[in-house]
Amino acid sequence: MSGSSTLPGARTPFVHTTTGVSAAKGPISMTCLTRHFRTRTLLVALLGATALTATPALAQEAPEETPVSQNATVNLVNALVRKGILSRAEADTMIQQAEAEAARAQATAQAAQTAQTNAQTAVAAASPASAEPGTSVRYVPQFVRDQIKEEVKGEVLADAKREGLVSPDALPDWVRSIKISGDFRFRDEGRFFDKGNGYQFVDVASINSGAPYNTDPATNPNNPPIVNSQRNRNLLRIRARFGIEADVTDSLTTYFRIATGQQNNPDSTNQTLGGYYTNKSIWLDRAYVDYRPIDGLHIYAGRMANPFRLAELVWDDDVNLDGAALSYERSVGGGLSAFAVGGAFPLDFGADNAPAQAFAFNKQGIAQDKWLFAGQLGLSWQATSSVRASLDGAYYYYQNVEGALSPACSNLAAYCLTDYSRPGYSQKGNTLFAIRDEVSVNPTDTSSPQYFGLASKFHLLAISGDVDWEVADGLRLSLTGHYARNLGFNRNDVLARGFNPRSGLSQIVNNNESCAVALVSDVCPPGQSIFKSGNTAWLVRATFGTPAIDKRGDWQITGSYRRLEPDALLDAFTDQDFHLGGTNAKGWTIGGTYGLMRNTSFGVRWLSAQEISGPQFRVDVMQADFNVKF
Repeated sequence: MSGSSTLPGARTPFVHTTTGVSAAKGPISMTCLTRHFRTRTLLVALLGATALTATPALAQEAPEETPVSQNATVNLVNALVRKGILSRAEADTMIQQAEAEAARAQATAQAAQTAQTNAQTAVAAASPASAEPGTSVRYVPQFVRDQIKEEVKGEVLADAKREGLVSPDALPDWVRSIKISGDFRFRDEGRFFDKGNGYQFVDVASINSGAPYNTDPATNPNNPPIVNSQRNRNLLRIRARFGIEADVTDSLTTYFRIATGQQNNPDSTNQTLGGYYTNKSIWLDRAYVDYRPIDGLHIYAGRMANPFRLAELVWDDDVNLDGAALSYERSVGGGLSAFAVGGAFPLDFGADNAPAQAFAFNKQGIAQDKWLFAGQLGLSWQATSSVRASLDGAYYYYQNVEGALSPACSNLAAYCLTDYSRPGYSQKGNTLFAIRDEVSVNPTDTSSPQYFGLASKFHLLAISGDVDWEVADGLRLSLTGHYARNLGFNRNDVLARGFNPRSGLSQIVNNNESCAVALVSDVCPPGQSIFKSGNTAWLVRATFGTPAIDKRGDWQITGSYRRLEPDALLDAFTDQDFHLGGTNAKGWTIGGTYGLMRNTSFGVRWLSAQEISGPQFRVDVMQADFNVKF
């Protein structure tokens, strides 16, 4: 049986083996021996270990031309004498000490023989080759084993320092439980508008977030704020995000993330550069906990990452949801697993004292809380090692998001009772109507300051599916399809909500395809527009390439087509890049990404979109991105 031990300071194993008349195995340089045998005590211990199983004859004085011994250590001592490293006297002393230890060992020879037999049996079970006849086991003293242990420990720690690692015991538990991540993106974005576009696209979101706009041209010579549809732009933009994940316990994790953003916008964390180098804004992007009481169940609370799967059609990637949610997934066998997601998410809480300007309580003036209640059920199937598929259905019930026509309200009033019903944030596309029923106290004052609300309810049914296929080693093809329908949309309901019984006129202000009568000064008379909208949306996408962009040479290409009818989705949360946000749009997207180095990539996208109905609004968007993540 053979045993090995590493000499202090040496990386080459020193193997003691006696089989026939073979000498010691393992290369040992004289420089290394000189350095590591200065301490004679260690050499004496090794000689003693050899002597325990050697015969006294093997330890006799070697003549000047000493024949080769069957004992490897005696041969080593004699070699040191010949090299002049040890004197003959020193060698004799060491050999005598070894003989003394051998004599003491004779008293326990029988016990040692029994121990050796047991050791051979154990080693033979682990390594049969080590139990061949003629192989012996060498005893290594405890202090030698301790020195070897310290040597190995020192080498491991030295390697850890070179690699930038830290000993686990060097950090407290609370530090080891924290993970830090983040990313940075530099973007060159071009926006190219068709020369035939209309130019009277009112920026309703800007009006609703500020003072009401006077829609009477006779008393307001100022045009409303508009959305750019004519002038090409090229913008340099950045996005920076920094997140912390902390494991409080094995079943509870908390997340925090901050991000850039040019405005308080749920759909984007982009920050446009410039502004005379003014400081850039930082927002609280995420702050939530993830509690896992049982395997497969997650309970989320706070401002969280979107918990719904395959939600590209309904949600912009940057949207984070406020509220509480839970998700559960369980395997049902045969590579099939089922999952469920559900939650309640407040959109807006009405102020306790709204309207603040009132002298007395009025139930009609109580601001209604706005909520999203949502649920999703789905199946995921690992068909083979290279093919995976999933299918899900989701239902999004938006409560109190539709506008409400106010009771008769003076056009001089600071507020009207349903001003709260206007959306807190919107993009463009959804059907809108003026929510104030204004009357003039002074017949000569025809001003009409207005806010605008959503004309449709939004109860969305969304169905999504995808197939992911590993077509070759490291290359995947993914096919995805999405379909959504607003079950809350009803044409008659929309027209009725936007109709003012007192004036007998419709107050719907957009998605009017044509006019029922002749235009008056190029404007359709109030109430004579022909309304046109729709409540379905769909998207198909194909992606091919490496599963992720993590290192140099990774790549992906993707292409998609989508169609979003005006009232199919809540325009506040759809992709802000396609058609520059909102609904009432159709078109395609192509793009590709290439890994430049570890966690660094470059990508290009081209998004081409136009309106479905109404005045022409065609725009192409080009985005060239340099991305770094950690």
